[in-house]
This record gives sequence, C-alpha cells and structure tokens, in this order.
Amino acid sequence: MSPSLEQYFKESVPLPETRSGAFTEAERAFLSRYVGEDYEVVLARQGLTRPSAVTSVTGPLAGAEAAGPPGASGGAGLDEDAALEQALREAGEFKLVGFRLAGQELSVPIAQVQEVLRALPATRLPAAPAHVRGMLNLRGRIVPMIDLAGVMDFSAARGEDRFIVVCRCRGLLLGLPVEALTTMHQAKAQDVEWGLEARAGVASDLVSGLLKVGDALVAILSVDSLFQKVLKS
Repeated sequence: MSPSLEQYFKESVPLPETRSGAFTEAERAFLSRYVGEDYEVVLARQGLTRPSAVTSVTGPLAGAEAAGPPGASGGAGLDEDAALEQALREAGEFKLVGFRLAGQELSVPIAQVQEVLRALPATRLPAAPAHVRGMLNLRGRIVPMIDLAGVMDFSAARGEDRFIVVCRCRGLLLGLPVEALTTMHQAKAQDVEWGLEARAGVASDLVSGLLKVGDALVAILSVDSLFQKVLKS
C-alpha cells in the first residue's frame, strides 16, 4: 500500500456504522433473488445473522472527505447515488481510491467507499451467479462479494486477494476483493476523460471514465452500473 493512501486511512477515525432496523429495499431484492423468499431462515441456518469477524484497514469512511464533490452524497439516498457520477463530471477535483486487480489499475470514487477490509472468506450462495462469490455480514449489513475480474472479463492471471473494497450504492453494500491498494488519486477535471471506456480495455458498461496518471490510464469504476448488473443478472 502506498504511503499516501496508508496515511490517509490512518487519519480517518469515524465511528463504525451498524445495522439499525429492517433490511433496505435493495438488500431485500438481492436476498429474495439469490437466497430465496425464506432468506431470513437461510441466513440464520448459514450463520449470516451474526456479524463476520472482519479487520478494517480504514474504519468506515464517513464525513467530509467521503462526501464527494458539491451536490454528491456518500449516504444511502437513492437520488444522491444516482446523481453522483454527474456530480463528479462537474467537479473540479475529487478523490479516487486506486486498486489493482488481474493486471489492471482501477479506481472508485471515495464518495462510494464504505471502508476497506482485510480479505476473508465469504459464505457461498448456491443460487447466485458465478460473479457473486458469496456474502458477508458487516455489522448487520449484508455485503455481496463480487468477482469484479470475472464481471469485467479480465484475461490476465489473478493474484491473491488481500483486501476488500466495500462500496455503497442505492442501499446496498458491494464487496470488491482486490489484490492491492495503490494510491489515493486526487483527480482533477482536466485529467479525467468521461465516456471513453473502450480505451481502458475493460467492460465499457462498468466504467464511467478514465483518469490520466502520467502516461497511464486508470479506469474509474461505475459502482451504480455494477449495482444494476448484480441485481439484474
């Protein structure tokens, strides 16, 4: 992990987010689709009603830094989540969490990152498609674990998953196992190209833009598109 990213995480000390109340609409939709209408019984049988033993690298990323550019929100509001990409396009500057997966350099807006965990096994869901590797219970929140390399058709060999980047979108948390964290990108508007996904060499429907870092291009993941794919696949 780069010193700049590590230092950023060390200075982030918000309180943990815990489950309060019923499942969100998005969580119920996911559970009904991939666990079954009797998901509460299945979750109890598989031990998923108990929080998983996780080690957080960052602590939950809440507060001003995670709030994103003006007009965006890191909260659970559906309107804010849907408008985040447009807000990023209009922002002069914003932060991206960079990571490496199957030989690719990717990033995700910090406004959508709940926290980063040390990698750990997930509970398999037999009815889920191959790109849903399982599920965690993160302090009462369900977290589907997504095989991002599989979804994006990366052909390079995979390394060991060492971290899980937990993203939030539309009332659902998505866990992205990655091989390494790279850096905290301070993205400036003039260095970002939107709508040129094909140049990244990855699945265009899951990439919202490209960040120029020297001579390299770093794909910016569209968490909203990934959310849609998970619930509609």
